[in-house]
Amino acid sequence: MTTTQTRALDAVRTAGDLVAVIGASASGKTTLLAAAGIPSHQIVSLDRLRAAVSEPGDQSATPDAVLLQHHLLTMRLRRGLTTYVDNTSTEAAHRLQLVELAHQHGCRAVAIHLDLPLPDCLARNARRAAEARVPEDVLRYQHRMARAARDLLPREGWDEIRHHRTGH
Repeated sequence: MTTTQTRALDAVRTAGDLVAVIGASASGKTTLLAAAGIPSHQIVSLDRLRAAVSEPGDQSATPDAVLLQHHLLTMRLRRGLTTYVDNTSTEAAHRLQLVELAHQHGCRAVAIHLDLPLPDCLARNARRAAEARVPEDVLRYQHRMARAARDLLPREGWDEIRHHRTGH
């Protein structure tokens, strides 16, 4: 496992990697992937999948979206296609499922850990459209969990871990 401090998302060097971008809501995951020029067909996002099975912002669609995500990841990894996971992934159990899925298909699991200060996350969240806004208590919880993840990632089986500090 390699841990590196980066300012930007470096190109993934191994075709077929599963790259999980980990951070609280409004921490810049989607923005980082877009700025890095990652093609949208390589990105699997629970937000987009929830919208695909229901309506944007419908959290009750999460179980169906998670099922769809698992199928999409399985199909892409089986084909050896690099795939970026644009979820908060702040819960260890969710991250471990991603690592296990990548390894089951002989792929590397790469974690990109985003660290944006809480006030910046809150400000970015407040600027979102109403249906995309996350309740403040949920965002605060995600932020705590994302910060704690930094210390847990090295013990979770990731093949590479990159840290990216965003914001001020």
